[in-house]
Amino acid sequence: GLCPALEEDFTIFLDQSVTDYVNFIKQYKEDPATLKNAEKLKKCADNKLTEEDKESIKSLLRKIEASEAC
Repeated sequence: GLCPALEEDFTIFLDQSVTDYVNFIKQYKEDPATLKNAEKLKKCADNKLTEEDKESIKSLLRKIEASEAC
């Protein structure tokens, strides 16, 4: 399956606020360029991804987790 940090990253990215996501990234890398990029990426995703898109992503992640090959 996915490593726990990556799994948490996807959950926060898809379901929580920009601030929550940037704070999560800050745990791993606190330089301003990385944090600004994370903020831009999250804002873009929030503006472009529909709830259906997010559910499709979550479904794919569940399939990866359930796969014996992973």
